[in-house]
Amino acid sequence: METIPVFVLSGFLGSGKTTLLTNMLAYFLQQNKKPAVIMNEIGDVNLDGMLVDDDVPMAEMLNGCICCTIREDLSKSLLSIVRTEKPDVIIIESTGIANPLELIEGITNTSLIVGIDLRLVITVVSAPHFLDASRGTKGKTVRLMEEQIRCADLILLNKIDLIEQKDFNEINNCLQELNPKARVEETIRCNLEINTLIQMTSKTNTQTPAPEEEIKKNKQFHVLSNHGKHHHTHNHVMVYTHYFDHPIDHEKFEKLFGQLPKEVYRAKGILQFTKSEDRFLFQYAYREMEIVKLDKQQEVQNVAVFIGEHFDKEQVDKAIRELTILEGR
Repeated sequence: METIPVFVLSGFLGSGKTTLLTNMLAYFLQQNKKPAVIMNEIGDVNLDGMLVDDDVPMAEMLNGCICCTIREDLSKSLLSIVRTEKPDVIIIESTGIANPLELIEGITNTSLIVGIDLRLVITVVSAPHFLDASRGTKGKTVRLMEEQIRCADLILLNKIDLIEQKDFNEINNCLQELNPKARVEETIRCNLEINTLIQMTSKTNTQTPAPEEEIKKNKQFHVLSNHGKHHHTHNHVMVYTHYFDHPIDHEKFEKLFGQLPKEVYRAKGILQFTKSEDRFLFQYAYREMEIVKLDKQQEVQNVAVFIGEHFDKEQVDKAIRELTILEGR
């Protein structure tokens, strides 16, 4: 029976998964293939979905990681997309705080019902962030990054332009230790020949361990004895969402990010700036900001989502409110 290939995009917050997703979608559309997307967000707003073409079928899973609490929703989304859209390929982008093992299990279970085939688990790793994290104290964030790397068939070492040449050996040694079987590709902005991924699918993901075996092997990180005793790996991550009811000054908004607590390592949102009729998507990851004009000006309220680890939400709220006061609102 002919099956629909499924690609899983994993990687920690701000690593570049959505950039890879848009690159893959462009490739499949150029090949006259019909892709479908399932996107999962930790917050209650799917901002990355704004970058997906309107013609591409997309299912959204908000407010959580892809884990046991919404694994059933993942199966329902897969079944619905397969039966109603009949895509040629499915790409699942998981939230940056998800353990891919749970996702793999959900896909595997669904493959017993419909003709889908998990072809490749791709983990995107931000080179500068991984370097800093691996040199620091190994808290929950670092252990989650390591789990995402262990699950991968292909590791994209992204943002290599932001590290020094002398650091490459250290990073590659860490990756080799965590996952000696995975192929590693070094990229800038996840720019690689997508055909490379397609060629790898001929081998399927035999390297990926069975979810049950891997979970048992890593009990100290992800305990799963029964549904009632699931200790989530993301309880250290905090999310703060702020909705704006007016345009914001561009320069003052960027200055705001220089005042954020260092524990805020990811932010994104959609804004309209003063002196402009356009809407913009901003992406902030580990002290780096990117702002791009949105091609499709959808009716979405101006919003900013801040994600981090044990940060002071009141401090962030105060900084934003001071910004709005400066705007005279």
